[in-house]
Amino acid sequence: MAALEKREFGRGMVTLRFRFFLTGALLLVGTFFLQLFIIRHTLSLHQRFEAERALGLIEGRLSGYLELLRVLPDPPAFLRNLAWLTDELQSDPGLVGVRVSEKGRPLLDTFPEGVGAPPWPICVQGYQRDGLFFLCRESELVPGRYFRITAAFENTFKIRLFREALEYGGLVLIGGLLLLLFAYLYTRRLERERENLERRLSASEKLAAMGRLSAMIAHEIRNPLHTLSMGMQYIFEDPESAREYRPLLEKEIRRLSELTGELLRLSRGFEIHPEPVEVEDLLSELTARFRPRAEARKIRFRIKNEGVRECRADRRWLYRALSSLLENALAAPEGHEVELRIFPRGNEICFSVRNTGTTVPEELRSRIFEPFFTTKRDGFGLGLYIVKQVAEAHGGRVDLREGGKWVCFEMRLPRSS
Repeated sequence: MAALEKREFGRGMVTLRFRFFLTGALLLVGTFFLQLFIIRHTLSLHQRFEAERALGLIEGRLSGYLELLRVLPDPPAFLRNLAWLTDELQSDPGLVGVRVSEKGRPLLDTFPEGVGAPPWPICVQGYQRDGLFFLCRESELVPGRYFRITAAFENTFKIRLFREALEYGGLVLIGGLLLLLFAYLYTRRLERERENLERRLSASEKLAAMGRLSAMIAHEIRNPLHTLSMGMQYIFEDPESAREYRPLLEKEIRRLSELTGELLRLSRGFEIHPEPVEVEDLLSELTARFRPRAEARKIRFRIKNEGVRECRADRRWLYRALSSLLENALAAPEGHEVELRIFPRGNEICFSVRNTGTTVPEELRSRIFEPFFTTKRDGFGLGLYIVKQVAEAHGGRVDLREGGKWVCFEMRLPRSS
């Protein structure tokens, strides 16, 4: 189950990294095109501003010329047409040509040969063609007289700037994409290295666990085997002593059987099969098993069910976990009490096993749920570990609470495991 979850988590991380890479690439491409749009729009605005400025100057010169004609009754020959304006227009390097007309009659046309003005409606809005920018305007230079002015401006500088921006922006885009790809491949490599380290660490942990398990088994089996060996030797030497040594030998055999049972249950894993469990039936079975032992040790034993009729869990493992908690609780001294209490709490069902007369030292609280950790002379150190695994397999948890001279283990399971 854990390995499957790790694989699913790894696949999720790979997908997440790819999405980050794809998102970053899309952001870079989007930023690139947005930059080109802004540059082009800025250049267009600047060019229109320069064109309108130039048209304003032409209008000013024409307006002054018309005022001069109005005050001069007999103007000189060079002022009787607009040829004089041609020389002044040539001083503007960006101006290609100007066309001035009044009521369809051309007054000035400096357009180069082969360059024709675009249709008037689109020219008024500004029009680009063949590397030129055209702008038209109709102006009332003197009262009652309307002139149409069409101007053509050099557009190659703007095109050159836009191409340079496209080239430099493209280089930045390619560099950003390559850097992003490098980061993506580098993180994949780091992820593979991390997975390799995790596999090696997992293998080391398994070897360490096997070593601890082997040492524990050797330690736990050695004493019963030694007792069995000595007992068998006494029986062979003195057959009449068989009745005396039989209870001891049976006890050691039972201890070996319990140990192998614990190890078998642990090796089979914690695959659960939840089903509806009648709580009262479960409590009756626990009462029949543990009340006689409590009475024999003069311990007050109580079971309280506070309105829980049914829960959904794996009955076998739930019974095993509650049995382990009660086994620990019954280690209390004589005259104390053990209480198993079942009650609902929100969306959870709580199984609380409380006993008086014992405490858990502060330095041991962080280790009591570890496998093979025990403070008992005849314990295996698997009881609380199995309780924790059972709770987590059902999607719940187990907590330790203390108060003065009592200890309480509270296992919480969701109502629907």
